[in-house]
Amino acid sequence: MDGKKKTYIIWTVAVILLALCLACGSWLLIIHRNTGGSGQKNQTADQESMQEIAIKESESTDRNSRENTTEENESTGRHSQETTAEENESTGRHSQEITTEETAKQEFHADPEVSTEPETAAPLPYAQSHPAKEPVTVSLVMIGDMLLHDVVQETGLMPDGSYNYDHFFTHTKDEIQKADVAVVNQEVIIGGAALGIQGYPCFNCREEVGSALVNAGFDIVLHATNHAMDQRQKGIDNCMSFWDTYYPYITYLGIHKSQEDYDTIRIYEKDGFRIALLNYTYGLNGFTLPAGRPYLVNLLDEEKIRIDIETAKQYADLTVVFPHWGTEYRNTPDNSQRRWAQLFADCGADLVIGTHPHVIEPVEWITGAGGNHTLVYYSLGNFISAQDNTNKMLGAMAKVTLVKDKDGARIADYAVLPTVTQRGIGSGNATVYFLKDYNDELAAQNRVLQQDPDFSVAALQKLCREVFGDLYGGVQ
Repeated sequence: MDGKKKTYIIWTVAVILLALCLACGSWLLIIHRNTGGSGQKNQTADQESMQEIAIKESESTDRNSRENTTEENESTGRHSQETTAEENESTGRHSQEITTEETAKQEFHADPEVSTEPETAAPLPYAQSHPAKEPVTVSLVMIGDMLLHDVVQETGLMPDGSYNYDHFFTHTKDEIQKADVAVVNQEVIIGGAALGIQGYPCFNCREEVGSALVNAGFDIVLHATNHAMDQRQKGIDNCMSFWDTYYPYITYLGIHKSQEDYDTIRIYEKDGFRIALLNYTYGLNGFTLPAGRPYLVNLLDEEKIRIDIETAKQYADLTVVFPHWGTEYRNTPDNSQRRWAQLFADCGADLVIGTHPHVIEPVEWITGAGGNHTLVYYSLGNFISAQDNTNKMLGAMAKVTLVKDKDGARIADYAVLPTVTQRGIGSGNATVYFLKDYNDELAAQNRVLQQDPDFSVAALQKLCREVFGDLYGGVQ
């Protein structure tokens, strides 16, 4: 087949696939940035100007299809660990992605002293070149740390011997499922039973935890945490294989199979409103990334962050950063958090939602170097854990409304919905309530009272007022 015919076929297929994806409503764009780093192909300047774009259908278009897929997976024994990825696998994601191939370019020989390139202006950022025709609203929610200690994981053992963790979300899933974009910080790696289930300090959880996240309605799973390498490379490989094999429509951030994937930015789109999503961690609890796979986990790195946000601004209306940072058990941001938050703002990020301290921290606006304003949730605390006092039982759901209209894209509303871990023992006896639905009767049954006799609804409310101030109880 000659070059012209091949190129024609490639572009015809690409246009058809793009039209099909557009017809589906909300979808995710995946933008590859060219950094010239390790693992990157050598390209001409002309080729580098062409970004490779892949399109992934967003689950928010039809949550019912997710439930059907889950039922089918359960009937085929989806929790087998025998087909996990090899430890050193570095190929791209096996997901339902459609990628347009780069157009073949014919070599052109010209007099080196005569410029044959037309003068063209730099392309405008997406937000400027794609103004809204009609107002578009995107609702985003996020919960904090899924910190799965032994006793929490043991509550997943059902009477019939199977494992199920849907009870974690019984009282919060309605709010999760209403959102266009629902995000969860999966603190511990989903390495599966084959690696041995473990709690602190080197966590590992069952694949059924991932299934519970899907059943609850999450679209985005964050894996760049200090516990990402607890089970070394194999744990991360197993985790990625689980998502790619059984739930390819779920987007996970922060861990990667290849340099190409590491250099890729995920962008959610709804009716022309694009939102870039980035995830990094401060460290790996003393573990180091393998020499041959430096792309395995996203670390907080100033150069990478600047490149990622710059690329995101070229292709999206808004940029959201999910950093894993801060000092554990401290209800105020530390100097490191403030420094990173200022960098995000200076680079042009619009929203920052942090995790790791295992307790709630304030929410505030900061100003970037360009005069832009960035909203920062410093820490959402734990969503679920077996930790030992009131401070660690209290978490929060971030709830943000994003809007794109004739005036541009912005954060329209934001709120916190405080949550409470209800600790119990035995099958199904660990769950989470919104604080507004929590009462003294439930508090009296919480096993945290064995370590903290001062645990109460009043104590939880007092802590919310101290940390969140006027934001507690209302939408701004």
